Amino acid sequence: MRMKLSASLAFALAVGFAVGFVFAKQSHQQPTPSVEEIVKKVQDEIDASGKQVVMEVWAALQLLKEAVKEAPVPPAPMPELERKFAAIGERLSVAVETLLTHTFIGAVEKTTAAMPELNFIVFERVVQFFNISREDVQGMREKGLTWSSIIVGYGLAKASGKPAKDVFAAYEKEKAWSKVALDLGVKPQTLGKALHGLFPQ
Repeated sequence: MRMKLSASLAFALAVGFAVGFVFAKQSHQQPTPSVEEIVKKVQDEIDASGKQVVMEVWAALQLLKEAVKEAPVPPAPMPELERKFAAIGERLSVAVETLLTHTFIGAVEKTTAAMPELNFIVFERVVQFFNISREDVQGMREKGLTWSSIIVGYGLAKASGKPAKDVFAAYEKEKAWSKVALDLGVKPQTLGKALHGLFPQ
């Protein structure tokens, strides 16, 4: 009788512990953000990168004004200004490409917010495509990073050959993926190539 009582007590304690553990874990989980909240977050990220694009356009405009001011009469080649404009044109191209990529992938975040069951598919695809650990991806999601930021971040790491942790640390500082791409020295079209095949059609 005593053994049966002890066994029942042990079983009850075990069940109670398990239920308590599950409840505690659920109570510490952050509430799932709404589609509107997700869209707002992605839009804020796009705005931050868009500001960098505006800065690059402004720099190009200043260079054009300089070209008009320094243009010889009659018109003649200006190799130094052409070199400068080529460099700033490349920067603008990289900034715009990063911004557009981030924007298009932002649709993935909206879709997974509307259909949470797709999160697992995106999660597994990101892990496989970039050959990274599930723990790393899960850690970033728990920090609040959107799928678009995670994908662009790993894409820039792949495109630049830099460690992913350095790329995400740069983003923590700059808050704009366009600026991070420029600071990494990424060339035009390399981000697109780095992400080619991520989501096969």
